[in-house]
Amino acid sequence: MCSTKPSLLNFCCSDMTAQQVIHIHAPPEQIFQYIMDVNNRIDYIPALEEVIMLTEGPIRLGSRYTEVALIGGRRIETTYELVDYRENVRSSAKTIKSIFPIRADLELKPTSDGTDLRIALEFKLSGIFKLGSKIVAGIVNQQAIGILKRIKANVEANSQIL
Repeated sequence: MCSTKPSLLNFCCSDMTAQQVIHIHAPPEQIFQYIMDVNNRIDYIPALEEVIMLTEGPIRLGSRYTEVALIGGRRIETTYELVDYRENVRSSAKTIKSIFPIRADLELKPTSDGTDLRIALEFKLSGIFKLGSKIVAGIVNQQAIGILKRIKANVEANSQIL
């Protein structure tokens, strides 16, 4: 189950990690397929309006894509590259163009009645963001919880293991 308390927050040198885990009543293959389909990202990432694939073909190691979000009335574009991809097990993407450098890791662990999905968001704060590091960390952690809850709801609505 998704906790409302941060599982891990490190405040050393402005490098931070927000990590959360949730149990989903579905097999890892179904969850992985859902989260690797970039068209689904709009359904579970707040403020996301569009995802633009920059590389051709199915998503794989090295794939690049740009997320377009509307935040505070501003259009924000963030470009990611997939830096780790193990089908049905793990994916990691890091920003290559962003106002907020981040690495997002998703890891799936099968259980007897579904899958545990872990999200870890590693980010580095600089400039004015450093001043509000605890606030930013709290916001990122709450976003991680919200993302996991939406993935869970969307996948379980279509799962064969209920």
